[in-house]
Amino acid sequence: MGWWTSLLGGPDIGAQDRYIDEWLRGMEGGVASATGLRVTVQEALTSPGISACIQVQSEDLAKVPLVLKRRVKDGFEPATEHPLFNLLKFGPSPWMSPYRWRKAMLHTAMAHGNHYTRVRRTEGGAVEQMTPIQVGRCGIRWAEDGEPFYDIHSATGIERGLTWQDVVHIAYRDSMDGADNGGILGVSPIMQNKETVALMLAAERFAGAFFANGAQPSMILEYDKKLPDDDVARRIRAGIERVYGGIDNKWKVAILELGMKMRETSFDPSKTQLTETRKLGAELACTMYRTPPHKIGLLDRATFSNIEQQSIDYVTGAISTQAQSVESALTIACLTPAEREVYKIEHNLEGLMRGDILSRYRAYAIGRQWGWLSVNGILKRENENTIGIEGDEYLVPMNMIPAGDDPMKDPPKDDAGAWMPTDVRWFAPAGAKKRQVSTIAGPNGEKLYLN
Repeated sequence: MGWWTSLLGGPDIGAQDRYIDEWLRGMEGGVASATGLRVTVQEALTSPGISACIQVQSEDLAKVPLVLKRRVKDGFEPATEHPLFNLLKFGPSPWMSPYRWRKAMLHTAMAHGNHYTRVRRTEGGAVEQMTPIQVGRCGIRWAEDGEPFYDIHSATGIERGLTWQDVVHIAYRDSMDGADNGGILGVSPIMQNKETVALMLAAERFAGAFFANGAQPSMILEYDKKLPDDDVARRIRAGIERVYGGIDNKWKVAILELGMKMRETSFDPSKTQLTETRKLGAELACTMYRTPPHKIGLLDRATFSNIEQQSIDYVTGAISTQAQSVESALTIACLTPAEREVYKIEHNLEGLMRGDILSRYRAYAIGRQWGWLSVNGILKRENENTIGIEGDEYLVPMNMIPAGDDPMKDPPKDDAGAWMPTDVRWFAPAGAKKRQVSTIAGPNGEKLYLN
């Protein structure tokens, strides 16, 4: 009934409104559930567990670097010459930071199942700006071969027939349900698990109603005669609830009429297991969004030994999947097929997997000693300034040789028999019998005698 008052205006909703507007049931939006509540994304986000899971994942992925890289001989390097590089680093538009854009992008995709961003290009075809599209403003249809086309509704009109190069489409839980001709759409976990979400909302509403009544159960009004009609019964009930209902009215003195008696029903809050039910709802939200419970503050079964491993699994599982979805969507919309062979868009997730300082320094020491980390490389990983070209030198262990070599065998000479300035060859000249005379061979093989 609240939406009716907010639509037409009027005073605050009274207690009597709960009984006189039953004919409006079923006219609200959302998806009906077995609890009688209609589930919408906006209502679901009022559940602490669901909103926390979405917030944690969107913030974690939005805060790591997203970089456009170019393929080079030895791997990849930042492609600073490409216009997309600055859009990813400094913001998709002059008024929006990359963090806010990417956080909103993931929040929308995880809550509604799909997110759309409009890509605008220069006359030469280069990407110059990207702007997110409001939820519900973008429609999608598919050609016979499954190619998607997008229609964007705005205050100025409708843009029809936009191609996959004009719109970045990020789908959460990709599925062909609801699509045509082999197309793909995202699925909202909220709508996919509507009964679970409805139980969470029902628990929250029950808790709110319980404390709204002063943490007291319902009361029964007893009257030994029959009331004239139902209108009188509704008036009496509404009057009692309006004057004595709620925490602020808990200690008011009740005044009854017509010789009525008030009797309170017995109630044991512990039997409802309200606290356990609400906590279970948060754990189910973690299951829906593949989020470790400790990330949203559920530390009942968390220990120092398993939190680190859960955090690693969280990055390699849910976060890396989200990262791959964003990277592929941006690659398809912003890079041409020829550019995809040279460039790639990649998140740097190392920051999310950083351990404590002692573990990091031990890892750096191993990499430094075994020759695959330099001083400058370590400083860059720690976000520190380098020390110059001398910091680019790598150490090689002296006791290491290539596999398969014999450590007891001398290394072969390249030019066996060739004269070197340090070579000295001693031999006896022909005809020498009593006195041994030695000679030295010169650079051209001539004999140099020593007396």
